[in-house]
Amino acid sequence: MLDRKLKHFCGTFIIIALACLLLDSAKAAAPARAQWLSSQKMLVKLPQGLRVADNMMFQLANSDINFKDVPRTYPLPVIQRQDNYAVVSTASLNRQIIEDLIHRPLKVFVTNDQNQLLDSTPIQYAGLLDELYAYRGGDLGVTNQGAQFQMKLWAPTAYSVRVALFASPTAMQSDVVLVPTYQNGVWTTLVPRQYQNYFYLYEVTVYQPLTDRMETSLVTDPYSMSLAMNGAKSQLVDLDSAESKPYGWDTLTKPQLNSFKDITIYELHIRDFSANDESIPFVYRGTYDAFAQSGSHGVQYLKSLADSGLTHVHLLPFNDFGSVNEDRATWETINASSSNLQDAQGALAQIRSRDAFNWGYDPVHFFVPDGSYAMDPQGLSRVRETRAMVQGLNNLGLRVVQDVVFNHTYENGLSAFSVFDKIVPLYYYRLTDDGYTYNSSCCADTASEHVMMEKLIVDSVVHWAKNYKIDAFRFDLMSFHSRSTLMKVKEALRSLTPQRDGVDGSRIYIYGEAWPFGSFYNQNPQESMSQLNAYGTGIGFFNDRLRDAVRGGTTSSSEKSDQGFATGLYFDFNQEPANQNTPANINDQMDKIRHLGDVIKVGLAGNLRDFTFREHFGNVIYAGNLLFRNSPVATSAEPIETINYVSAHDGYTLWDAVQAKAPFYTNGRLPQTATASERQRMHQLAMAIPMLSQGVPFMEAGVELLRSKNGDQDSYDSGDYFNRINWRADDNYWGQGLPPAWKNYNDWSFWLPRLQNQDLKVNPALISQTANYYKALLRLRKNNSLFKMNTLDEVMKGLVFIDNENVIEPGLISMVLHNEREALLVMFNSSRVPRVFSHKVLSYNWAFTPEFGPNVDPMLSQVILNRPQSQIQIPGMTTVVLKLNKGPFQGVK
Repeated sequence: MLDRKLKHFCGTFIIIALACLLLDSAKAAAPARAQWLSSQKMLVKLPQGLRVADNMMFQLANSDINFKDVPRTYPLPVIQRQDNYAVVSTASLNRQIIEDLIHRPLKVFVTNDQNQLLDSTPIQYAGLLDELYAYRGGDLGVTNQGAQFQMKLWAPTAYSVRVALFASPTAMQSDVVLVPTYQNGVWTTLVPRQYQNYFYLYEVTVYQPLTDRMETSLVTDPYSMSLAMNGAKSQLVDLDSAESKPYGWDTLTKPQLNSFKDITIYELHIRDFSANDESIPFVYRGTYDAFAQSGSHGVQYLKSLADSGLTHVHLLPFNDFGSVNEDRATWETINASSSNLQDAQGALAQIRSRDAFNWGYDPVHFFVPDGSYAMDPQGLSRVRETRAMVQGLNNLGLRVVQDVVFNHTYENGLSAFSVFDKIVPLYYYRLTDDGYTYNSSCCADTASEHVMMEKLIVDSVVHWAKNYKIDAFRFDLMSFHSRSTLMKVKEALRSLTPQRDGVDGSRIYIYGEAWPFGSFYNQNPQESMSQLNAYGTGIGFFNDRLRDAVRGGTTSSSEKSDQGFATGLYFDFNQEPANQNTPANINDQMDKIRHLGDVIKVGLAGNLRDFTFREHFGNVIYAGNLLFRNSPVATSAEPIETINYVSAHDGYTLWDAVQAKAPFYTNGRLPQTATASERQRMHQLAMAIPMLSQGVPFMEAGVELLRSKNGDQDSYDSGDYFNRINWRADDNYWGQGLPPAWKNYNDWSFWLPRLQNQDLKVNPALISQTANYYKALLRLRKNNSLFKMNTLDEVMKGLVFIDNENVIEPGLISMVLHNEREALLVMFNSSRVPRVFSHKVLSYNWAFTPEFGPNVDPMLSQVILNRPQSQIQIPGMTTVVLKLNKGPFQGVK
């Protein structure tokens, strides 16, 4: 394209004529190797093989065949040189010149002292735009101005913008075209009220470095509040209108939450909740409205969890995403009745791009509910139904967590589901020095270090909090953003008040993934919102250290059989050849389970960096000095900064992890294969640890129902079949299909004999027992403040780990929780057999708590407490919780 344009200009203007000499290497140049860092300077990277030389001249010029006026050129003095990088000065360009330049095709041209063109490149504008054009107002998108609507679009480099209004979501021709006014990067349009609920598109003409030409795109509003089906058009709506609200929305009362320390979280996918629930009319299954079906199995089950003490339901992303077609007429499903275990995943492979399922981590619009969960994806219905879902859950006594994904978008560039790049090219994404977009998340990484991307994040979260009354936010891949960005989100939420905003921002909790990786972390490890940098923020992050110590291995399928504290390490070795990090030597296994016990103790104490305890070598250390996988275990300043969990939507379900790790045809073991009951004991032990820890416990939906995905390690696109939940608790669907080949084929030989083994199936009684066990843990936590300490000082004073006659035994953790009024004794035994524990604290008058005794776990009837001998016998694979019944508690020395 560049060569074709230049043929028209050779010999006409000096700079353009020189472009005719462009070398072949420059023809394949990257999108934009110049970065306008500020109004004063620009960084220019030369292509490979070309180095900065003294005789090089750098010049700035507009050039494109669509513009007939003579392009002016501006010399750029070099102020710093290094290899193939030059920093040039733009200080001579005043604001008006910059304004004229950036709305047209603009490039840096590099020539030598003989006027030969050596290179040319478009420009990345982020630094300049942040300095001169960042918009601070709170009214981007559509705002209600009484008799009219105001529309604002931030597009500082656009050559022209128009607004096309459509009377219907499917109309091909616009009914009205409006021309906005432009000021300092923002295009403003006033629209009469008569066009309320019309649909609209922006027509944006802008120079696109990705194609090296002016591009005119019809594009939706990045601040869209409502959409046509599949995001085809934005909708001009008033979110305060009666038609956008379910009955009673304005007077909705929130479930009580005294403190973040009271939070317990249950992670749920909207389709998973109801797609398999036959008590719900078919038309409502998989929708927002399913949460309003008060008589359904799912709703009644959530109510039972809320009554037991659950406070928050975490919903996987439900803002507009691109990976599911919102047109129900196009959806396909599978018939999976075959007894051949390969057939279900094979049938799914044929239709998975056309079914209704995806986790939704594919954002397109950040302010609008997704239409695939709506009864009607055209317009306001999705808004009203989402509010009804929040209202329904709140009325059950449950607060709502929204999973938000700001680290990437589904598509970028000029692709169909791209929005940002069509309006402000190359601004909203994190770019290499060559102008290519980083894709370390999965897709195009967004650049929250840029002012307007950060603003969009803050604006979006505040929008969901105010307009949808969301109670908490879980951030996907927080480390792709800075600590500063997350603190701005927190501050914006905390500023919301019931009087002014209709919500209490002081009760909105923030947590997320803080894994230390990704394009931002790699460049800014000290600024990234990673685990080590999250200390003191009051924002929660997932504790993978406790997860992996309890379960064994990691979430990687290559470590699926590696055992941990609760899954048989040392006491019930599986001898599995697939093990990656479990030593075969029994003494090494003992060392490992002792170390894992230390990691779990730190997690039980809230993962507090400055908590001190005696580790298994007998030394008193700071928890932050304990290492796990060569990284510090503890990184929190207060318990609410720790999310303790043993499974989540990604990775294996806890039950599938147990199925992989428990002994299977193990030589020398009786029986050779761990029974379903033994596996359930492992499962219960693993569940109990995060639930009885300081911090915020988190549970994947259905874990307490022994939920299985048949060994699927990553079910984001595995359809309803592999993601089923059975609220009736009469089946967990184990053994009903090999996991989908596109993610799990290499593991089929491992899973097939297990899936075929009928002895690994669980009966309804075992499922119901596990569900009741989880509810008992919820009640225990709800009714005992000792599990909800606030500060490091409180934990240091009120939590102490005790050892068996001062000997730290492998696979046995005991802790006393106490204050001036009460005390609890909590013990975890990971051995298969009963163990006798001796300590003088057992001379006190301990008894089972009302919430957690033999009526919950029959094995607890085998607990033998011998007060005169200060001893207790703990059954194998069991968690024991005792409460001081009578008499004073004088602490533990």
